[in-house]
Amino acid sequence: MTKPRTPANPMERKRARSQEDKDQRRAHLVAAAAELFAQGHYDTVTIARVADRAGVAKGTAYLYFASKETLFLELVRAELTQWLAALTASLGRVRSAQAADAVAKAIAHSLDERATLRRLLVLLHSVLELNIAEDTARSFKHFMRDLLHEVSTTIAQAIPGLRLEDAQTLVLQTHALVISVTQLSEPPAVVARVMEADPSLHSMRIAFEPFVAHTLTTLLRGMLHPRPVSPRKA
Repeated sequence: MTKPRTPANPMERKRARSQEDKDQRRAHLVAAAAELFAQGHYDTVTIARVADRAGVAKGTAYLYFASKETLFLELVRAELTQWLAALTASLGRVRSAQAADAVAKAIAHSLDERATLRRLLVLLHSVLELNIAEDTARSFKHFMRDLLHEVSTTIAQAIPGLRLEDAQTLVLQTHALVISVTQLSEPPAVVARVMEADPSLHSMRIAFEPFVAHTLTTLLRGMLHPRPVSPRKA
């Protein structure tokens, strides 16, 4: 006789009654999604698999997340929140001498360490935001707005002379860089093999952290020391 499946956690057999229980179950689902996503492609992660990994019924998972997209948006929130905390700690150690270069390197390193976050940002606008309700979109965009302000303020405080408006522009540029450079530095396996085997293609291979650090350094130097605009000749 087949034995019944052992619950993955003690939350499975009891109804989440308190807000603390609900928050804990929600966190279990997000953690399960992160584990499955780290092991494979987004398309292979289903609500059913996430529920099974978290130790709850599929129907229970849908009580917390209306779709896979809303679940992954919650994972994006969690990853970005953790990244901000780590970056803030790192920038707190930056000294004024060569602050712009140090901040650029710190940002690049903090993102290089978070492969899951980078993969999520690649999916964010092209996949995750395509099939969500208006209230979900509004809530997520408000979160991103607040995050933009927090990150920009932290960067502006770390670099003497950098205006908050320029710091905000830098964060948006960083967001775009992460999406594009992640895809360039992590090509599909067949493309990676072709580029590795052909020496004439080696100049097109890039490493995420040094490429992003160099680009951000250039952007920051331009913001801090803009070139004067020459008057147009008649």
